[in-house]
Amino acid sequence: MRDSRDFKFDLIFAFVIVSFLIIVSVTYMALYIFSDLTTKEFKDKITIVANSTYRMYKHKEKNIENTINALSQNDIFNSSFSVSDVAIKSLFKAMLFSDSSLKEINFYNIYGKLKVGCKRLDDNIYCYENHKSLKVDNFNLDTVLIKEILGKNGINFIGISPLKTKNKGFLEVKSLFTFPKKFSTFYDFLVIDNKGNIYYSSFDNKYAKNIYDLYNYLLANKIIKTNTGFITDDIYVKKISNNIKFIYIQNKNVISKTDSASQKMAFILFIFAIFIAIPLGIFFSKPLYKFYEELDKRVKEEIEKRRQKEEMLAHQSKLAALGEMLGNIAHQWRHPLTRLSLLIQNLEMAYKMNKLDEDRFNKFKDNALTQINYMSETIDDFINFFKKDTKKVEFSPKEIVSNALKLLEGRISQNNVKVEIEVTKDEKIYGYKTEFSQVVLNIINNAIDVLKERNIENKKIFIRINGKKIEIEDNAGGIPQNIKDKIFEPYFTTKFQSQGTGIGLYMSRVIITQHFNGKLYAYNSKNGAVFVIEV
Repeated sequence: MRDSRDFKFDLIFAFVIVSFLIIVSVTYMALYIFSDLTTKEFKDKITIVANSTYRMYKHKEKNIENTINALSQNDIFNSSFSVSDVAIKSLFKAMLFSDSSLKEINFYNIYGKLKVGCKRLDDNIYCYENHKSLKVDNFNLDTVLIKEILGKNGINFIGISPLKTKNKGFLEVKSLFTFPKKFSTFYDFLVIDNKGNIYYSSFDNKYAKNIYDLYNYLLANKIIKTNTGFITDDIYVKKISNNIKFIYIQNKNVISKTDSASQKMAFILFIFAIFIAIPLGIFFSKPLYKFYEELDKRVKEEIEKRRQKEEMLAHQSKLAALGEMLGNIAHQWRHPLTRLSLLIQNLEMAYKMNKLDEDRFNKFKDNALTQINYMSETIDDFINFFKKDTKKVEFSPKEIVSNALKLLEGRISQNNVKVEIEVTKDEKIYGYKTEFSQVVLNIINNAIDVLKERNIENKKIFIRINGKKIEIEDNAGGIPQNIKDKIFEPYFTTKFQSQGTGIGLYMSRVIITQHFNGKLYAYNSKNGAVFVIEV
């Protein structure tokens, strides 16, 4: 138990912490304002970067469209004469030399077979023939097709235009939009498709293959569904095309490293907080020290009163349990004592009628010893049942219920009570076996009492065991609504004063809640009261 000196230390410590937190809060506010300014700067700049990238993309897309249109309208392909492959190669080379953004130009015949093609490799241009083909099935001869393919290094643009002149066929132009390098270290960016697959990352990203690998489901899903705009203060989405999005992310590591001014301010305020907080804590703790000293005294007095009350209740509970035990022993002994009395009477009659021979005497002796042994075993059963536990053990709820019913066999038989047991699952319980047994015995005893008091015609008790949960139900009509909330209070009883102490259910709940960390509660069913033990 802690005393007032501990509270005095706690007060000083508390005031030191409070003073420290106040000053740290001021520091945090300053850092927050700085961070807010940094975030605003990120939003302003990243919008410009994203729009610039988008314009570059659209320029590349427009450029390939213009290129393929220019080629399809060139005199070589619109001539009424057949043009040699050499002339076509010269045209393709000239186009590739004049525009470094173009990667490849191909000319296919009407069946999709390559006639002439030229490609840029590094700084050189190579031409080739008849080594590839173009799928032209169901191709719309009136449409210029521009498509894009997302790759690891950039976006491949492919433009395909059908030719309707004498030189019928298809022109194919390819161009690569490489992912732009970062303009600054204050941000990173990703390139994803509509399903969230990551194709490019400006930072080291070996394991994340999808946006869901980087962010939680809600945030990643929001990124995929947003076309353009800020998802959070530090994540910006820009839709480049129907299947491509750029994700711009504020680089927190760079910001924290470059924020030397805020770090210095935080360190200075931290030192200031230490030297100010300790004197403030000592000064303000003195007025409350006496209050806690008096409170400490009152708490100890109340705890002592509660301890004495608990001891008294425990003692009364033991006396009540002893009384119930003696009553149950009396019920158990009633039949064997009756049989012993009849045996003695028969022995006396045989003696008076001169019919007491050795066989009759031995038979009497065996029957008498059987009844005496039964009574002795009853005493042993009760002693073992109520023996105080010294250590916790594992035990079976089914075994506890069976032992309790065996001890109450006399009462159950005398009051014509039918007991039905249903075991769904028998799961071991760890704890004090005797204490748990007393709780079960007490609840069954109460059920027998209420069935007897209310003079129920077909008395029944239903016991259901499901794992570590035991339900004990009677058919006596249930607990009256006006006392339902009082049945677990100490000294509350509906029995005559000579028949009940009112502490059985109270101590049972104390045992289950405090010693087994479980629950004991009751409710009314269509039959009667149901008491539930859950551990």
